Amino acid sequence: MTDGQKTHLKISLPGKRACFWGAPAHAVTTGNLPAKLAATGANTGNLFIGHGLFHGLDCARKAFHPGFGAIPAERLHEHFDLVVIPASNFVGNGVDLTDHADYFARSKVPLFCFGLGSQVLPGQEVALKPGTERFLRLLSERGGSVGVRGAFTAEVLWNLGIRNVSITGCPSLLNLRPSTVAKLAASKPSLDKIAVNFSNNVRRHSIAATGMRASENALFQRVIHENAYYILQNETPEMALLDAMARNDAAAASAVLPRIAELFDVSGSREDVRRFLEGRIRVFFSVEDWVGCMGTMSASLGSRFHGNVAALLAGTPALFLVHDMRTLELCELLRVPHLVLDRAVPAEETVERLLAADYRPFARQFERLMMEWRLFLHRNGLGSELVTEGAETAEAPAKAELALTA
Repeated sequence: MTDGQKTHLKISLPGKRACFWGAPAHAVTTGNLPAKLAATGANTGNLFIGHGLFHGLDCARKAFHPGFGAIPAERLHEHFDLVVIPASNFVGNGVDLTDHADYFARSKVPLFCFGLGSQVLPGQEVALKPGTERFLRLLSERGGSVGVRGAFTAEVLWNLGIRNVSITGCPSLLNLRPSTVAKLAASKPSLDKIAVNFSNNVRRHSIAATGMRASENALFQRVIHENAYYILQNETPEMALLDAMARNDAAAASAVLPRIAELFDVSGSREDVRRFLEGRIRVFFSVEDWVGCMGTMSASLGSRFHGNVAALLAGTPALFLVHDMRTLELCELLRVPHLVLDRAVPAEETVERLLAADYRPFARQFERLMMEWRLFLHRNGLGSELVTEGAETAEAPAKAELALTA
């Protein structure tokens, strides 16, 4: 980074029209809780992926694709000059992207993909659905380089014969400011007020399911006695509890409490468990609100990558609990403090690792990552600009749209 770390990166496409397809970028403000969750792509963490790339790009006009039925693929180039894809876990044996491959193959616009990831387990056979493999090859053919989350995903694509990849991490960190990085490097985590997150509903793709379960359950039983808040992303029973309480449905809330407690191997009849679940669960449908909340915390820890990214964007130190290859490759790339749940980790050890978290390696690595981002953009024919922090001008409302109306 130049000028004494006073600048950050912006993607620059002067005069161009960018069509976004992929992770959402805007706050969800209407509907009940289940409807809001569905609007995020069934995981609130997706908001950070789209938000980072959407707001990190300057161009003449940008909008999310209104749906494949709204604009014929053959006419997409009349509306847009580039398709920007804030990607997630597309490289998986259960993912079917046939419709997407068919649509974009008929279009004429370049494809720019940032953040592609895989959750295939180590040693597991990669058996992608034909439509998904066609879509990945289309990304390779229509773009100068495919941006992947880490070395693991790069290797999966390499074995498929896709070689034009760049290891870029996740676009959720594109808007991280130098002053925030400096704050993280100087941070001292504490247990004064902590945010916790869990992945108790996705243990099927963990590196070691037994160790992960034991580690998360031990941590839960510890944090209910701290000044802690449980931040959700897509945990169904916990979401159902929040929804029931929002509707003042005491019967529904009482019915779901034991289900949540059972996930953490505790009794739902315990007063401390009930009090924590009823009073300390939170969920956010706005990146700004989420990051703002994390700014009030003294630390964050858990196995949700974007739950901890929310903390980093606020300058709050986090300990990433690694349970799958997606999180591992990102943590290794970013050099953030992390602990691999490949065994039953006692809660006290987890807390000790949190309190010892050192973000100076991350600060040094982030400078190098910014340079890789610039090279990645150049490989895709995109421009980049180093903007002095605090010198940004407000974006004109006409430049950004939630969706284009055909």
